[in-house]
Amino acid sequence: MAESSKKYGVPYDGKEPLTFVVFGATGDLARKKLYPAFNELLRFKRLPEHILVIGYGRSKYTMESLWAKQSVKCKGTEEEKQQLYKRCRYFRGQYDSSDDFKKLDQQILEYANGIGGPDNRIFFLSVPPTIFGGVCQNVKDNAMSRSGFTRIIIEKPFGRDSESFKKLNDVTSSVFDERQIYRIDHYLGKEVIMNILSQRFANVIFEPMWNKQYIQSVQINWQENLGTGGRGGYFDKFGIIRDIMQNHLLQVLMFITMERPASLSGEDIVKQKTKLLECIPTSKPGDCILGQFTSRIFTNYGKQIVEPGYLDDETVPNDSKCPTYAAVKLDINNERWQGVPFIIKAGKGLNERFCEVRINFKPPPGALYDVPGNELVMRIQPDEAIYFKVQNKRPGLDMSELDTTVMDMTYSHEFSGVRIADAYERAFLNATRADQSLFVGASELVEAWRIFTPLLKYIDDEKPNPHQYPFGTTGPKEAAKFYEKFGITTTTTWENLLLSNAKDAQQLKELFDSYAKDKAALHSDEVAALLKQFYDGRDVPEKRVEVFMRTLDMNNDGEVSWEEFQQGVAGLLAVEKSPADDVGTGDVIRNFSEQALAELNRIKASAKEEEDFSFLM
Repeated sequence: MAESSKKYGVPYDGKEPLTFVVFGATGDLARKKLYPAFNELLRFKRLPEHILVIGYGRSKYTMESLWAKQSVKCKGTEEEKQQLYKRCRYFRGQYDSSDDFKKLDQQILEYANGIGGPDNRIFFLSVPPTIFGGVCQNVKDNAMSRSGFTRIIIEKPFGRDSESFKKLNDVTSSVFDERQIYRIDHYLGKEVIMNILSQRFANVIFEPMWNKQYIQSVQINWQENLGTGGRGGYFDKFGIIRDIMQNHLLQVLMFITMERPASLSGEDIVKQKTKLLECIPTSKPGDCILGQFTSRIFTNYGKQIVEPGYLDDETVPNDSKCPTYAAVKLDINNERWQGVPFIIKAGKGLNERFCEVRINFKPPPGALYDVPGNELVMRIQPDEAIYFKVQNKRPGLDMSELDTTVMDMTYSHEFSGVRIADAYERAFLNATRADQSLFVGASELVEAWRIFTPLLKYIDDEKPNPHQYPFGTTGPKEAAKFYEKFGITTTTTWENLLLSNAKDAQQLKELFDSYAKDKAALHSDEVAALLKQFYDGRDVPEKRVEVFMRTLDMNNDGEVSWEEFQQGVAGLLAVEKSPADDVGTGDVIRNFSEQALAELNRIKASAKEEEDFSFLM
């Protein structure tokens, strides 16, 4: 049953039989990503109509009941969804049963014989790593293709440290050739990530300055504005570094910093990524800051709501020190990058959901213009974009007055009407093409775990106290000093702007009047103008305007009056004020109206049992 090595790199021709087997077909990933991906590939005719998709699971489902549960995220008309449904089967079996795998093999053969031609198979493992070995061995012994190709897509996590990855890799590599294994990191299938190589190597303007001579620092930021939502027990076993940083963000780092590959083949790309990782020293506790989010009181159109902290999740141990936030500084000790600090940050329970890369260039030499360096920003999600912050002369008679402007390539504008495919669509399609360029090689995983394992062992064994930060902020206040060590100034927020102006009532009124054209109330377009400075001068997403309005629009009438503006700032001050602080807030808001003072006192009274009102970063 051994597959000929000649078939390892053979692309699927679209005419032969092709079977996808999804192990773990009843789970969340299959519902949210896998079945929708198959549906889109069929809708847009990227796969032929005669494919077969077999969902393999242990639970008692019929195809009808499985479809009712797992098709809810599929798009399109009912007729289009039925196209996939007709190609789907459900196979109930155990992962350690050779008899079940033999029956699975027979079902695949019956389908293939009906189509005619070589029998091609792609297995997707959406199951815990603890049963990877048994599934792979059963596929090898009982369900390999006799006449076509056999490929296996493995979903992360790929272990939890160097030792566990080695054990896992020993199992899979003893069963399959490396050219048959497709380790998926869905971030590699995101549009902006795929564009990094073309951005660098297809544009002569970038490559000459893509080095330590011109680049001052690089930040790779991932954050989301969600907590654990009752699933903290799972997250607590891994933590933010294993969950996001060691895989997704490190992959982004590699694409940004690796040398030019000989070709765009998976083999050549993995070779350069591995060489890059070999230049990164192991991470140390001193090059890292950890945080954990706490509860916070929010204003939602005048009503107070409480967002629970990480330890408030009943599935999380009461004494957990698991970090929900981490920022790590990495060095790359090669000729191109020696001395450039790379900061990768990941956090849950923060103020906004996004993932982006910020490449900060050094200021221009000489004293002709005293301006900051340029900044190239790659917004990976949401609202995919690549934009470049440059200095331009402000219109007028003065030659020395400059403004920072943005050269913007927003995908939704530049490629209007073009559908951006999901990462799992690309994963399935590239696996059929025998294209491993967007998958993870074993050699790079060995190096990735080498870099992070010492730090992870320190966190697991020593259990250092993470810095606390209120839910919905930008992370622990201690992070600012961490970034300062490497010459990086962290970005501020609109909450900070209001708090800094709250120290003087007249100053706060001037801020309000500068955006409220009628001096009576802020409307949504004026709020967008205020927020624009926090989005690099680009258009502000409607969701961020909505957050501002929820916080300050007390009566939900679509505008923020001066009275409401004061009340909202008073509420922010209540969060900012820590019980341990020696300085009172009375002097800060002595000129607020009586209604604003009453609001502040009410919020402080309702929040008196809160343990942490750290500065809102």
